[in-house]
Amino acid sequence: MFRVLVRSRRDARAVEAALRIFMPGWDVRVETLQGARGDKLVDAILDSLEPFTFILLGREDSDVADRVAGELPPFSSVIVTRAARVRNNTVEAIYGYLGQARARVRLSAYWDGHRYLLSNGLGGIELPGIPYTLLGDNFFLQGRGARLLSLFLMKNTGDLPLLYKDKGGRHVVYSGSEQVGEIIMDDDSPAPRGKPNRQARPHNVSIEEVIEANRPILEILERHAVEWLRSVAPDPDTVIVPWSGGKDSTAALLVALAAYGKDSVVAVHVDTGIDFPENREYVEEYASKLGVNLLVEEAGVDKGLLEEGMPLPNPDDRWCTGRKLDALRRGFEKAARGKTVIITGDRDAESERRYKRPPVRPDQATGLPVLSPLKLWGGAHTQLYILSKGLRLNTLYEAGFYRIGCYICYSLRSWEINVMKKAGVIDRILSRKPGHGKLIELFLDAKRKGLLKAGDVPCMCTV
Repeated sequence: MFRVLVRSRRDARAVEAALRIFMPGWDVRVETLQGARGDKLVDAILDSLEPFTFILLGREDSDVADRVAGELPPFSSVIVTRAARVRNNTVEAIYGYLGQARARVRLSAYWDGHRYLLSNGLGGIELPGIPYTLLGDNFFLQGRGARLLSLFLMKNTGDLPLLYKDKGGRHVVYSGSEQVGEIIMDDDSPAPRGKPNRQARPHNVSIEEVIEANRPILEILERHAVEWLRSVAPDPDTVIVPWSGGKDSTAALLVALAAYGKDSVVAVHVDTGIDFPENREYVEEYASKLGVNLLVEEAGVDKGLLEEGMPLPNPDDRWCTGRKLDALRRGFEKAARGKTVIITGDRDAESERRYKRPPVRPDQATGLPVLSPLKLWGGAHTQLYILSKGLRLNTLYEAGFYRIGCYICYSLRSWEINVMKKAGVIDRILSRKPGHGKLIELFLDAKRKGLLKAGDVPCMCTV
């Protein structure tokens, strides 16, 4: 998945100990630079560089870090520890430094005067003040979504603002090279709270130009994911991709197709019954266009709510997730033929649980191997990757959502609920499912009264 470079063998042993404890199953290579110092250490680093390389140096080699920082290839990072040598850090601290490197690979962004560049190694000036938090993420907003962001922020954000998720509902908004403000999205207010930077000037950015400028790194991302998949699962008979219609699962499907071809790939879509209707429409449209075998399973969450008297799902009673997982695994059992693997769109940024998951793990119900090749991708990477392949994004993203799932979900925050109201999403739901009107009204009332807070238990179904 990635490699770690350290100066000496004793440093390597310290990193390997941290990996054994905190990151089992991550397939991380740890390599040494033969104890080199000074100019020889600089030369050894530069001679060893390749994408997805994390260089850990002690404080005594901070000058070396400064000298090589501008020469790093895409998706690489150099981290200087607080201790004089890497081996003098605790294993917990080393794990934390690896987390910093993972965040920088996922979130780095630069500005070349008229386009965003989503990795180091392409030039440009790094965006100031990027929140490199362990669960941070980034996301482009277009069209109506960009206009809604301007409305909530009370400032024009340009045609293609880049949104960064930080901690506690804080989101930093960039337009071009400048922070144009912050948005707080949480359960404590009925609408997002904007803090505009009145001095910042918005930029109008072309998504087409951004795609073309980032095509070299998108090719690196795909090649890295494909090579990793083939190394872990060289010749599967069946490749199952759980496909919600969101950006992450769609990117995972495209990577699976690039690695194995469409003849072995089966996409499994679960319709919960309270999914946004656009999700099923999206997977059906692109399954046909891509020539992918699509299997749809019904979870019946709507029947639970409307016919069986089940309560609205909440963090303490996520019965809806249980039904979705049951339906998904029914699909797995139907699709599995011969040597079978599952490829998911899990990414570090989605939740603490997914952050800690290794990229290879067994499915709890079926025992089938689950592979997650997008762990180190940012949300903006998945968006551009899909667009670079000639697909459009789910129309919910164009409406302003930055994650999708069900329209009755305790994890929906003030931003998504406002998008549902302002973008006509509720009207489209009711035009297809008129019997859900009272259900939606009950859900919105519970959210308004603070009875369905997401808290620290995010829904596992949103993507």
